[in-house]
Amino acid sequence: MKSKIALLCGVAAAVLLLAVARRLRRQPRPLKITTNDLGYQEHSPAELTSEHLLDLNTATLDDFLRLGLEPAVGDQILENRPYRNKLDLLSRMVIPEQVYNAIKYQIGIARATEPFKVTG
Repeated sequence: MKSKIALLCGVAAAVLLLAVARRLRRQPRPLKITTNDLGYQEHSPAELTSEHLLDLNTATLDDFLRLGLEPAVGDQILENRPYRNKLDLLSRMVIPEQVYNAIKYQIGIARATEPFKVTG
């Protein structure tokens, strides 16, 4: 009787370990990026305004809060300026992918091809 219980406990433990190992081994789903996300095309501030897009390089913290972002996330975006395209938010690990997916259709970059000086 004790050996059957021990065997059942061993089998249950093995199944649990396999389930945990399988979950840990899962590959992350690939990021779905389109050419619209790259945003290398030149936009003027007026074009962004007419399309109701927020310019990442000139927006204020209040603008980011109106998008539904947490203050800490808005501060992260402000601290890592300037941006060449909106994918810089992901490639420079400024915000998580979930946050990017929530705001990517509400943001843009004006004058993305103008040179800028990085200080710091």
